[in-house]
Amino acid sequence: MRTALTCLTLLVAASVMAGDAIDKSVPFELGTWIELERTEGPVVLHRMRVVEQTGTITKSSIFRPTGSEYLKTVQIQVEYSNSATKDLTLWMQVEWVDADGKVIDGYRDDESLDDREVHDLVTVTLSTLKYGLERAKDLKIHLEVRP
Repeated sequence: MRTALTCLTLLVAASVMAGDAIDKSVPFELGTWIELERTEGPVVLHRMRVVEQTGTITKSSIFRPTGSEYLKTVQIQVEYSNSATKDLTLWMQVEWVDADGKVIDGYRDDESLDDREVHDLVTVTLSTLKYGLERAKDLKIHLEVRP
């Protein structure tokens, strides 16, 4: 009985810490900030965007030097604050989809939210097809803060 009560307490605490996930779909626009302003325990997710990475050396040019004219390097950036004294985890599923709702490309994994940070950025860099970015109509976002 005591073990069951302990397990139940831990599950409730984890669910309170995890909070509600952010699920939204917005028009796809490179460089446009998307307001989130969601508080999950000690973490505030302020905003996010998908932006083109520019410069002479990009992930696309390094990993595919021949054929990089077909690729574009993008970054998914999430601005957050974490007042906790330990790192937390942000589960991200970010996808750009075409007019029919078919997924073109995206990212699905977790990233660390460093402790005691104010308005810091989680940045994920991806190499993707230029054609896919031109066809993208919407950005589907699923974000969860996890212990």
